[in-house]
Amino acid sequence: MLERTDQLSGAGWSARTTRGSVWVIFVASALAGVVIVILGTLSIVDSLTSGRVALILTTSGRLPGEADAGSARIVEGAYESATVVLENLSGGTVAVATSAAVIGLLTQAAVCGAIALLAWWLLRPSTFSRSLSLGIALAGGVLLIGGILSVGLGGFASWMAAGELNDPAAGLDGFWPVSASLNLAPLMLGFVLLLVGLALEAGEKLQDDNSRLQRDTAGLV
Repeated sequence: MLERTDQLSGAGWSARTTRGSVWVIFVASALAGVVIVILGTLSIVDSLTSGRVALILTTSGRLPGEADAGSARIVEGAYESATVVLENLSGGTVAVATSAAVIGLLTQAAVCGAIALLAWWLLRPSTFSRSLSLGIALAGGVLLIGGILSVGLGGFASWMAAGELNDPAAGLDGFWPVSASLNLAPLMLGFVLLLVGLALEAGEKLQDDNSRLQRDTAGLV
């Protein structure tokens, strides 16, 4: 592999500061991944043992009068969602919500792993490596696919829970709209990681071509 000549490989104050910052990012992302997995697992286990499921449900309601009790005034406003803790849900709703939580946990861990991998690569004295591009692309794929599944299952669980909360006689006119909000941010981040992985793979190929050209040129001298 080629030796790096960027700021991270220097011996001056600026290089040491930059390396220290990258080390902080590496340690923080690695610890964040571990903490997310531990806390997420405990939360899922507690939900299964207690029979209570936390969900974000879509709703529509006016803000109360005390919302503008100060000097300012709200001209118009409403809330569009509510975080609720539910119990006595059907087994199907609990299973879908749990599946969404597990997949969401894995996608968050994949993000932390990708950041830690990038930081570790920057701290190494060499340039591109096959494991880096594969790792980033894999994290992007996990985040993209996991994001789709997590968002879809989470929305479906909210939709099912809203149907169970409403009065059966009310149908679609109950308090909770039978709908769900979708967060597409994980999907966009997954696309970004995939593009980064492809860019690193292209850089690795270029590095191999340059190394091969240098060997061929040296043989001619």
